Amino acid sequence: MTALFTAVRVVLAVLALRGVRAAYVAFMALGLLYFPARVGFRLHPRACETALDARLAALSLGNHPHIVLFALCYVLSLPQFRGPRRWLCAGAATLVMGALVELAEGVTGQGHCRLRDLVPDATGAALGALVMLAWGGARDAVRVRVAARG
Repeated sequence: MTALFTAVRVVLAVLALRGVRAAYVAFMALGLLYFPARVGFRLHPRACETALDARLAALSLGNHPHIVLFALCYVLSLPQFRGPRRWLCAGAATLVMGALVELAEGVTGQGHCRLRDLVPDATGAALGALVMLAWGGARDAVRVRVAARG
């Protein structure tokens, strides 16, 4: 079953990268459903840690899985938006997803619901934006070379 679940998520991610909004919504919803499914839908709510200071923020930057996952979240979010503010909208969508993940951890009692985990989520969003900027620049450079050849 996990192989099928993984295959479905990969297909949804590829479609989301191509701008298919329904695939994007399904991908994100499955990501959030992972938390209650992991505990057999038996919820054990716990309070979220809201402490946040510079030391805790710096400590949370060691949460590399969050950084990578939310960079991917940003990359999947960007094609869903159009217009000059799409970069900001993708960042906002990524941070909303980060907050929802933390709430899902708090509601299920699995994982650690911490406000400070939004720091690596935001870092991941920034990394995702840099990846997309680099990708766009590389794509533009290839187009210029191809056009120059004639």
